[in-house]
Amino acid sequence: MVRGPGPHAHEHGPDAAGGGPTPAHEHGEGPEHAGHDHGFADTVAAIGRTQRARRLRVGLLATLFALAGATLAAELGLRLTHAREHDLERQVTRTNRRWVALTTAHLFEEVADPVRRYALRPGAEAVVDGWRFRVSPQGTRGPALPAAKPANERRLLCLGDSFAFGLWCDEDETVVARLAAQANAREAERKSGLAWRALDLGVPGYHLGQTLRAFEQDGLALEPDVVVLYYNTNDIEQSGFYYDEELGLLRRDYLPLPVGLKRTLWRWSHLYGWIAARLARAVEREEGGLPPHLDPRVPWAHVRADNQAYARAALVRIQELCRARSVPLFVIDQPLMTYLGETRKPDWPIAPLDAWFRGVCAELGLPALHLIGWLHGYADGIDRLAEGAPPDFLPDQYIADEELQEVLACARGHARDVGKVWDELPYDQQLALFAGCPTSIPPNPDFHLTGAGYAHIARLAYARMQAEGLLP
Repeated sequence: MVRGPGPHAHEHGPDAAGGGPTPAHEHGEGPEHAGHDHGFADTVAAIGRTQRARRLRVGLLATLFALAGATLAAELGLRLTHAREHDLERQVTRTNRRWVALTTAHLFEEVADPVRRYALRPGAEAVVDGWRFRVSPQGTRGPALPAAKPANERRLLCLGDSFAFGLWCDEDETVVARLAAQANAREAERKSGLAWRALDLGVPGYHLGQTLRAFEQDGLALEPDVVVLYYNTNDIEQSGFYYDEELGLLRRDYLPLPVGLKRTLWRWSHLYGWIAARLARAVEREEGGLPPHLDPRVPWAHVRADNQAYARAALVRIQELCRARSVPLFVIDQPLMTYLGETRKPDWPIAPLDAWFRGVCAELGLPALHLIGWLHGYADGIDRLAEGAPPDFLPDQYIADEELQEVLACARGHARDVGKVWDELPYDQQLALFAGCPTSIPPNPDFHLTGAGYAHIARLAYARMQAEGLLP
């Protein structure tokens, strides 16, 4: 049969018609047929890729929805069970209950500065165990200041942390209040007509970087005539606390996020707060016998070189700001408080930190009262430990911890029973009177001072400042 020309006849010449050989493509042997097979395989492969991509997208979406659902469930669970509030309640002990009462009274407020983070809340007031804590409109502890500085007024500004602020004592018992009172008594004797005003800008929990910001942002505007920096060994850090406005608590957050984002996430997500809190506890967990403040892996440990460099730089800047305004700067250097028996040990771990700071003060030429001698048990503050001299007073009596004060009250009672006055007894006789008193001294007491302790330090500081020509 004669076949008419097909659609590909022109590609094969005359053999495509008549009795010539059958074209190879009709038997699936030519190159064009092979090309059709290849295109089909690509189509199948493309369809397979599309299906796999679709399954992957569906799987990812399902995973994301499941994760979102779990996150939402955890968030709701933490909120409905009031986990934050219960967590705070579980952490309240006899040692820290006063501190919790003070912070939950909203004596602090958040501030925008990413370093300072919180400050005393102007106008705030709280009473804890009979001590009155009030904040002036200028952000200092105590009464409001006059709108303009009187011509005959001299201002003594105190910077620092909770020891500068004055836990646990009334506002007229703080170190700076005692210093101003002694200066006023001296001015009255001289009939100079001058009056010294105490300005307490200490904020509990601050490190030196935060103290610097407080001085820059609030302290300089108060027009101080003399600045006292009440330094404590635990000021050697730079991670700092965050403040929770709602619960009124200070907290740590070590997650590697910007400060602003951390604040936002904490405020809006209880799950974030749960994660941050547990990370902080894990980081600060004591390991290898090292407490957190001596463990270099802990961000705020005082032994870290980066924290020491940061603290030194902040101190240098405070000194520069004072010099630029011809305002004298005086430092009260209080080593990290602990029991007298521990401070006198040759391997007392705070000794190198105290030596480091004393070296910084000497290098910068800062006049200072170093309380290491006082803490070793010498009432005049002169350190005689290296000479082997026995202590002549018991600084432990100034520790405000409730349990320690109960033990002290027992010893004082023994003194009364034998017709003696505790404060007039030498150190060894005081120690003997502790026999038979409760021995359940807490391992981690509240080492803040009583009003009498701050008064003792103020007497030593006044004598040194007077010798430096800083106070009358």
